[in-house]
Amino acid sequence: MHYDLVSWNLLVFLISSVTAVLDKRDTDPSLETLIIPLTLDNTSRYSVDVGMSPGPDQQSFSFVLTTGTGYSVVAGVGCNDCQGVSSYNANLSTTVKQLPDVQNMSLVGTNASGSLVEENCQLTQTNGSVWPYPNQTYLFSPGISGVFGLGTNGRNGDFSATVYSGWLTRNPGNTNFTFGMMLNPPWNSGTDGGVLHWQSPDTASYEGNVVWKSMLNSNSTSLQTDWFITMDSLSFESGGNVNISQSGELTTAVDPFESALIFPQAIAGAIYGGIADTSLLPSLTTATNKWAIPCDTKMSLTLTFGPLSVPMDETILVLQNGNSCIGIIEEWSDPQADEYYLLGSSFISQLYIIFSVSGSSQGGVGFAHRTSSPKKLSAGQVSGIVLGSVAFASLFALILFLYYRHQRKRRERELPFPFISPPVSPNHQTSLNEDRVRMAVDFTSSPSFDYNEFGIRLPHDDSHEVTVALSSSVHTPLRPNQIPVVSSLNLETPPPYHQSITNTESPQPLPAQKSEVTIQTDIVLA
Repeated sequence: MHYDLVSWNLLVFLISSVTAVLDKRDTDPSLETLIIPLTLDNTSRYSVDVGMSPGPDQQSFSFVLTTGTGYSVVAGVGCNDCQGVSSYNANLSTTVKQLPDVQNMSLVGTNASGSLVEENCQLTQTNGSVWPYPNQTYLFSPGISGVFGLGTNGRNGDFSATVYSGWLTRNPGNTNFTFGMMLNPPWNSGTDGGVLHWQSPDTASYEGNVVWKSMLNSNSTSLQTDWFITMDSLSFESGGNVNISQSGELTTAVDPFESALIFPQAIAGAIYGGIADTSLLPSLTTATNKWAIPCDTKMSLTLTFGPLSVPMDETILVLQNGNSCIGIIEEWSDPQADEYYLLGSSFISQLYIIFSVSGSSQGGVGFAHRTSSPKKLSAGQVSGIVLGSVAFASLFALILFLYYRHQRKRRERELPFPFISPPVSPNHQTSLNEDRVRMAVDFTSSPSFDYNEFGIRLPHDDSHEVTVALSSSVHTPLRPNQIPVVSSLNLETPPPYHQSITNTESPQPLPAQKSEVTIQTDIVLA
């Protein structure tokens, strides 16, 4: 019983250990990771589904992501150049609050202005549930329903208008809002754009160390963004003929609003100037210029952020456009923007990127390699799997041991007691007392004798005397109709069978010891 209790406790311990290894989570319930799906449109922009004025009068939109501004922007019914996109009607909302301010907003190649309004909104999650948030929006822009601003509003200091400010106000125990961005490549044929891991990054989606860069406020009219970080270096190579490198604190914005990598004119010109049959495409309507390049161009670009390197080759840097190709690396059309870099979704989709914001001038961007397939495990994950495997193997071995032990005990309980004699009739039972007796038994007149029946092997002669030591508790059965011939007898017959033997002498108690019987046999063996 004690051994069974110890075994059971060990079994419970091993099960608990395996469960701890397999189901270990360090997630704060208040920072649950919400999965926000992204849709990729035919202009290679990523959007989220937003409901404004939730309830019976909800109006639904697809808002394009940008980190360049903290304002969330929507097209209004009064927009004359919004090209027929879905527009927001404030007159149909019961939760809208008109604000007296008018705001201008600029992104790369896009400008908008309008009155600010305060409205209740909600993001749609992958599982169909929603994440509600009060926000501020203003009337917007040609071509799209609106913009979901993930910037800091660092250019104008209006952090209170950001989605981060509202969340921090509702969660006073937190000092920053953090989310992960995992984009699919912008040139996919489908509409699955990836996901945002909202409120908390998904640690299973990246591997290795996260390299952090601080957000710095941007006041540049050329870069048209709230913040920037510093990139440590870049290097470009094509066909062995072009080798270009830059290092130092390179002012860089990271924004999924654009798909391209936008470089200063001097760097982009040096890259394409060394490749045969390239040409600059005229562009009068955007903030950038594109380059036409041969479709079989081989090239590689490596960008570094601290110890993290991000390599890209022609499979990313060369984009098929019908029968021709263009380069993903573009240049600013404004020659004044001679020191700014912008890394769009072609770059972002190669990494897992974490944004952490606590104020209009306080935040950071984390870069990590995405989890590979098959997944590359960290040392800690490998250790966890090893411990889990050992615990599981021990658990399995213990279960087998306890099973076979149980089976063995059950078989032992089912076996008959090995020294119990079969029952015999009173006429065939001879009881021996504890004294030493010698008894001559003549089997010559009895039926044929099968010595194997008595378990005695006799030598092959006509007569043999055998001395057998018998315990007083063992009875020797006789064959039917078999009458023993007793040459000498000193026998006490126990009740109730003492009437079968006449003995005038009073029985004397005998000492408890083994009896020795001498059997005289007259047997002719074949």
